[in-house]
Amino acid sequence: MSDPNAKPFMEHLDDLRWVVVKSILALAIGVTLCFIYTKELLDVLEWPLRQAGQDPATIAVVLHPADPFFIQIQISMMGGVILSLPFILYFIAGFILPALTPREKKYLAPVFTAGALLFLVGIAFCYFLVLPQTFAFFIDYNKWMGVQANWTLSNYIDFTVQMLLGLGLAFEFPLVLMLLNILGILPHASLVEYRRHALIIVVVIAACITPSSDLFSLVVISAPLYVLYEACVWLTWLRELKAGKPPEVLDNMPME
Repeated sequence: MSDPNAKPFMEHLDDLRWVVVKSILALAIGVTLCFIYTKELLDVLEWPLRQAGQDPATIAVVLHPADPFFIQIQISMMGGVILSLPFILYFIAGFILPALTPREKKYLAPVFTAGALLFLVGIAFCYFLVLPQTFAFFIDYNKWMGVQANWTLSNYIDFTVQMLLGLGLAFEFPLVLMLLNILGILPHASLVEYRRHALIIVVVIAACITPSSDLFSLVVISAPLYVLYEACVWLTWLRELKAGKPPEVLDNMPME
């Protein structure tokens, strides 16, 4: 039986069109703002390098007369995407909300809130801890090799932004696991059983996130991701225990 209150197909297409229009407008505003404040954003991106004891003006150089302009475009596009992303997700959520069941709607706000917080925590962890340590490691390694560190500013920005976005997205990993557990797809017992497999998956994810192929960056990213996985093991046990499921799984859970 068709729902008499359901929208016609063409109205759904019109709603989708407005979602696309509003998303493009939000992206354009974000890019414009980042283009205007490029110098301030560049100063923010160079902070981890200064924390590593280096002067960005001497170590991150440009090699072409037009490079500063293209770098400004690069920063504007990357910053615009990040700045407009929460608004784009909000527009998408408003489009799909009517199609959700009451149970799914109940989880929508907590999921979006938790996702945003985890993303910010991942970016903060990368910005304040991982990047300064990573740059210090590479600079010391260059000195040990007897090599002068001269990076192009474009490559430095690419590396920094990829690390920030990569760890921000990687910190969404526990949210995905918790959602699968809530939906009954991934019970606590499976998380315990596949611990060793999870470690391999975490290393693979870290390898995909890391812009370079060095072991140091791989370990620095893999370690917090696996800690988050272990946190999910205990959180899912607590959730299932609260829901009235037997706790014997945790009683027999190996401590690794």
